[in-house]
Amino acid sequence: MSLRKAKPTPKNDSPLFYVGTWQFTDPHNQRRHRLIISPSLDVEIDNHPLHVQVKHLSEQQLTFQDKFGYHLTIHANERRPISFFDEADDCTYPIASPTDNA
Repeated sequence: MSLRKAKPTPKNDSPLFYVGTWQFTDPHNQRRHRLIISPSLDVEIDNHPLHVQVKHLSEQQLTFQDKFGYHLTIHANERRPISFFDEADDCTYPIASPTDNA
């Protein structure tokens, strides 16, 4: 009988997990927005670059801080990013791939 330890499952905390183009709808005015996260973790909303710094990266969330000190947190499940919280607006937005409801 072998008492060898099982290898742990690799964690998915690669920044590439969050990279992509995502869309969300503002619940206040029903306007659709586009969120882009680049491989270098640059962030754009509606073609406007945001000046942010990465503050936290894990398999459940990616948190940025903007130049005003507010946080933008992308939450994920085991498959993909699912929502983001904008501290400046105090609002959580569900996000989807643009192909999810094309």
